[in-house]
Amino acid sequence: MNFIKGLTSKINELARLIIFVIIVGYVVFSIFGNYGTILPTLEAIVPLAIILTGIVYLQLKKKEFAAHFALFVGFFLTVGTNFVNSLLSLRFKPFGFAIPLDGESFIQIIAFLYLLLMVVSLFFTNKPKAKVTRKDLLFTGIMVGVFFYLRGGIYLSIAKLLLPAISLLFGLPLATILFLLAGVADVPFDFLFRILNQNVLSIPISYYLFSLFAFYLIYGAVKGIIGELNKK
Repeated sequence: MNFIKGLTSKINELARLIIFVIIVGYVVFSIFGNYGTILPTLEAIVPLAIILTGIVYLQLKKKEFAAHFALFVGFFLTVGTNFVNSLLSLRFKPFGFAIPLDGESFIQIIAFLYLLLMVVSLFFTNKPKAKVTRKDLLFTGIMVGVFFYLRGGIYLSIAKLLLPAISLLFGLPLATILFLLAGVADVPFDFLFRILNQNVLSIPISYYLFSLFAFYLIYGAVKGIIGELNKK
């Protein structure tokens, strides 16, 4: 435990920044793939780009704990479980892993372990205090949580609110709004794709209602972002 607590003294701030940039660069490189046509591509990439923008913003504003924590939760939280599952999938006939491991798996587990250890170390070193300074964002987060719960259940709601909660408690308002926006940023592209490729009368009314509320949340998020930028 002393080794973990002292990790920030062994890896100085400049080195941590360089490693952080490398990991973010890897994430940027890895999110680009073959998603098909333009709308599905934007639907997949735009939310991730917004999340990365919020994470980088936290780092630039010296919210190092929140930035590392958000990067870990946003992109590497399941890596440890996936890696262990791959190791435990070893079989002897035919010999090999039922869930294959490749070079990327090892890159991800290294990033996972580094971020996990650094988050713990930064927590003990910086002793960040969880506090909610913006009650309006707390209320917005609750509204968004209800929306995700009705849209996809409790697990979707938890997954979508993890990053906003981290930023709300340990980060900055602008990053919180960006993370909330990322949760619904896919909706416009999915909406356009369905309108262009399906019979609009065959789409259930619930989809239109959820999409309408998502558009309202996007409007509120954009308005909030502009308001935060005007304060600078």
